[in-house]
Amino acid sequence: MKGQSTKATPGRPKTLDRDHVLQVAINSYWSEGPTAISINEICRRAGVSKPGLYREFGGEDGLKRAALDAYRDNVLTILFQIFDADIPFGDAIDALIELTTQDRAAMDIPMGCLFEQMRVCCKKFGPKTNAAINYTRTNKQARIEDWINRAKENGQMAAQISTPIAALYVSSQITSVIMMQAEGVSNIQITEFLKFAFNGWGRVN
Repeated sequence: MKGQSTKATPGRPKTLDRDHVLQVAINSYWSEGPTAISINEICRRAGVSKPGLYREFGGEDGLKRAALDAYRDNVLTILFQIFDADIPFGDAIDALIELTTQDRAAMDIPMGCLFEQMRVCCKKFGPKTNAAINYTRTNKQARIEDWINRAKENGQMAAQISTPIAALYVSSQITSVIMMQAEGVSNIQITEFLKFAFNGWGRVN
C-alpha cells in the first residue's frame, strides 16, 4: 500500500530448531554420558552449525543447562507427579516400583538417569549447568519431603521419622535401582529389592 515502507530486520534469520537440538543433546548425553560427547558432535548429529548453536545457547555450558532443564521438565516430571499425587502412601510406593522397573528397551529410552550422571561429574561443568543441577537436586528433595510430611499427617508414616533423612533414603533407593538397570539386573530382582527397601512404608503388594 502506498505510504507504507518495510523495515529490514537486523541479523540473520533464525533457522535453528531449538527443540530438535535439545532432543539430540539429551539423547546423546543420556545414552553415552554428558562428558563423552563433544559440542562438535552434537552439531553434527543435530545438523546445525557451531556458530548457530552458540548463538542459541551461548556455548556448551548453556546447552548442557538447557538439556538438563528440558530433561527435568519432560522426564523427571513423571517421577514428581507420583510425589505430588493425592493417593495413599502405599499406592505411591507401588507407582514408584512400576515406574522404576518399566521396560526401557521397549520404550526406546536410554538406561540410567541424565540428572544423576550430571550430578556425579558436576565438577567438569560450568556454572550454568551446575546451577541447573543444584536446582534439580533441591527441587527433587523438596517434593519427596512434602510427600513424606503428607504421609505423616495422614497417619501413614511414623511422625518420629526424620523427614530429610527419609527423603534421602527414598532418593538413594531410586538412584540404586537406576544403576541396577544399567548393570543388567532383572526387573524381577529390582522389584523384590524395592519391596524389601520399603517394607513397612505403607502398603507394598
